[in-house]
Amino acid sequence: MTIELSVITPTRDRASILARCLDALATQSLDPSRYEILVVDDGSTDDTPAVIEGARRTASCDVRGFRLDQRAGIPAARNLAIREARGHLIVFVDSDEFAPPSFLATHLNCHRQRGPNVICRGPVIVTHSLFKPFDTRGGILDMSTAYFDTDNASVRRDHLLRAGLFDEAFYPYGWEGLDLGFRLRALGLRRVFLRDASIYHYRPEVSPDVLPGLFAKEEERALTALRFITKNPTLEARFATCLTPIHRWANAVQRGFGTVHAGNAVAWVDRTRKWGLPGLARILLAGVLRSHYFDHFRAWEAAARSDANQRDHPDL
Repeated sequence: MTIELSVITPTRDRASILARCLDALATQSLDPSRYEILVVDDGSTDDTPAVIEGARRTASCDVRGFRLDQRAGIPAARNLAIREARGHLIVFVDSDEFAPPSFLATHLNCHRQRGPNVICRGPVIVTHSLFKPFDTRGGILDMSTAYFDTDNASVRRDHLLRAGLFDEAFYPYGWEGLDLGFRLRALGLRRVFLRDASIYHYRPEVSPDVLPGLFAKEEERALTALRFITKNPTLEARFATCLTPIHRWANAVQRGFGTVHAGNAVAWVDRTRKWGLPGLARILLAGVLRSHYFDHFRAWEAAARSDANQRDHPDL
């Protein structure tokens, strides 16, 4: 049977989580002869190659692994896989996400029923469980209005090629999906939201060991946000990246005007969870991370202005 669907999963240094991700993708209700999984290892330093090889040997569907010896970034990893894909339909699944058994069949049916000129998207539900992620119930905090989001989306391969693929300047990651989404929308594609195509995004419980990694991601997103709004100088881009006075004011409220900060975020998250308010815990943590993002965006923006002034006035 011809492969109709190619799942694209970039990964880096997530061996144990990737194993669970691939297990879920390999046990779909869709006939395994109709889909393939392409995993691109973006220069991992852990056991990722062994995990991919193990999945390749045991999965009923085709699992194809590719390795970048040095980190090239998520956009480059996804582009490599798109070029290598055999399916006419591409489904994006990140390596820290778990797909329920009906996930791929639901995406495939959407394109069959709605026609070729659509992007299919589904909910992304945050879970803290590696072993029982599908027991997690989604809520209002899991909602997204993004036109295109690589956490959970499917689109025809030929549309991705026509749009020019992901911009690899968004290194190592951040906003590349929104940028590509603008170009896909310009092709006239219609977004279809599938409520029954949920995927579960694993996030470990926040702790002093986990927090530095979360801050590092916000620093990377701040740099690529500057590239995004420079490339797309519109109010829509500013709102998408939360870089408006409204968002800054809302963030101040979200953090209790400084009551919750990097130094006590873990304690506040633990406290609110003990109160039975996990939603509030997520809001407070997101506020602290967003504040870190804003700070680093301002630093990157100031550095860019300084570089521009030096180029324009080399004698100063």
